Amino acid sequence: MLDVLDLFQPDRPVLDVDAICQLRGYAPATAYRYVRELCACGLLVRLPAGYALGPRIIALDLQMREYDPMLTVSRDLIEELSSQTGLDVLLSERYDDKVINVHQQPGRNTQALNFGRGRYMPLLRSATARVILANLGPRQLRRVYDEHAQSPDMLRLGHDWKTFSRAMLQVRKAGYSISSGELDSGKTGIAAPIFDEERHVLGSITIIGAQDAFAAFREDYLAGLICRAATEITRRIAQAPAKLQHAA
Repeated sequence: MLDVLDLFQPDRPVLDVDAICQLRGYAPATAYRYVRELCACGLLVRLPAGYALGPRIIALDLQMREYDPMLTVSRDLIEELSSQTGLDVLLSERYDDKVINVHQQPGRNTQALNFGRGRYMPLLRSATARVILANLGPRQLRRVYDEHAQSPDMLRLGHDWKTFSRAMLQVRKAGYSISSGELDSGKTGIAAPIFDEERHVLGSITIIGAQDAFAAFREDYLAGLICRAATEITRRIAQAPAKLQHAA
């Protein structure tokens, strides 16, 4: 039922039942039942032309902005990184095989990002996503490779499984990933992974900015900053699971 929410996009903010049936392959009775239940809990709202995302999503967004567990333990570190470098800092979380930015701390000369807060980014592009990809378990990583083996983004990372897995191993060993212009022309980012208490990758933290501003720093300096911040966030998550569960 919740898959219905994924159908709403910038080019289709309102959908009727026929469109939902066509896009998801639902029987009309199933689609009507889903939208009725989603409307009842405020996730959808009925309009003359169909259905749109409902007001409860705004309330949930506020909850995320103020009390997201990963953000709660990292907000001070994110602000410190932005203050130290003058660059933007992103906190991103893994969602299934997707990566989404949940927070953007603007730097001194911040500019709009194509994949800022709330936008899913390609799993195979950008340091932000790639450092998460590189730290998936072997079976997960192989599944991602098999699903995207012929895509241009995958071919840039490796023309076969051996080359791709070796590239991911290099990222894991380095502890960070760096990319330039892959999502935003003229911008460079460096990212490090964040883990839960069992060392499963949860997301990443990224320093990003215009290439000339980024180039003012040595790579090893920025790598040290981002890796230490990611390690500290991971430590805080591991040491305060009960608090995080309460905050969630």
